[in-house]
Amino acid sequence: MIKLNHRGIGLPTALGIAAFVIALAASLLSYAVFQSNLIEKTIDRTEAYANAVQSVDATLKIIVRDQNLDPTYLTNLETYMGVTIEAYSASVYSVTAMVTATRSVTSYITGSAASNSTYDVLFSNTGEEPGFVLSPLITPTSLLSVYLPTFIETTFPSLTPETSFSSFQSIVDYIYSLTLTPGSYVRRLPSTITNQVNPIVSGHWYIDGNVTLPKNKDLTIPAGYLLFIDGNLTMDQNAILTGNVVINGSLTFKGKGNSVEELKGTFYINGNLTTSKSIILGTVSNPTFVLSEGDVTLGNNVSGYGYFLSQNFSGNQGNVLITGGVYAAISANLPPSGITPNPALNEANFYDYAIPAIISIESGGTGGTSSFKYTFPKLN
Repeated sequence: MIKLNHRGIGLPTALGIAAFVIALAASLLSYAVFQSNLIEKTIDRTEAYANAVQSVDATLKIIVRDQNLDPTYLTNLETYMGVTIEAYSASVYSVTAMVTATRSVTSYITGSAASNSTYDVLFSNTGEEPGFVLSPLITPTSLLSVYLPTFIETTFPSLTPETSFSSFQSIVDYIYSLTLTPGSYVRRLPSTITNQVNPIVSGHWYIDGNVTLPKNKDLTIPAGYLLFIDGNLTMDQNAILTGNVVINGSLTFKGKGNSVEELKGTFYINGNLTTSKSIILGTVSNPTFVLSEGDVTLGNNVSGYGYFLSQNFSGNQGNVLITGGVYAAISANLPPSGITPNPALNEANFYDYAIPAIISIESGGTGGTSSFKYTFPKLN
């Protein structure tokens, strides 16, 4: 009880306190309502995304079930499913569903899939050839989903590998499930890497979380291992990253000043690759492969042997000299000197590079097989 005498506080003060409390309560209530609305909007977006993915995925499965790509059939199906089905090329169709007014998810499907040499249809090219067309069925996820079962079968002979993956995330989830099986992948915290002076992966590790290494600290994944990081990987100044890694996030090099970083190995990335300063890529016998579901943005002074598969590629800043290939699904800003071909690339080494030797894409001819293949819905 507030006392209004000389032993308590005065009436004006008491009224001021009461007004302050009421205002504070109103502010807290407004903030709570704001947070609630924000959460609801996030849920709405998530639900819209999930619904769009479900619509596209269901449409793909119906097409495969009916083995039908007749234009009239597709027109009726897109009306019924609430999606858009369009011809992407002579033998590939895109299936799209809207998430918002400006964002959508899209998959690609063909009814004439055939097995091809990955070297022939992709890595033998620089990406600049007038006749080169990147198949929409070649994605980091599709390459990894083909390579991984062979890797698991070779590395863990007692296991029967999973072969049906629906997304990049489903591959990561599968590796996590293996951590519950003795004698295969082992779950580790990021500190397993960050607490080492110059970290070396000494087992088949699934790292649960983001990994951030300070400057002058390298990370090495020895031959025969495929490291999984369920999060982002950030390397600081003068860092060397060597080996084969699957990153369920983004890979970032935070070079500064005159620092020089090195990127050597194969990197499947569910996000983006961003480098700030000088980057040295692989060698003629061990080129670097960056397979990103997002974008690749290179800083100044990049040199070496490398192959980049991404949505967008930006590598026209400063002194960028790449021998290998650049394959962008949307757009590529290449260095002024272009990309130098690498005739020395040997597909016999693809397994060691964590690259599948064979990939299934559209045959492009009317006499192709009747095998249907499609990609998982991707947010655009």
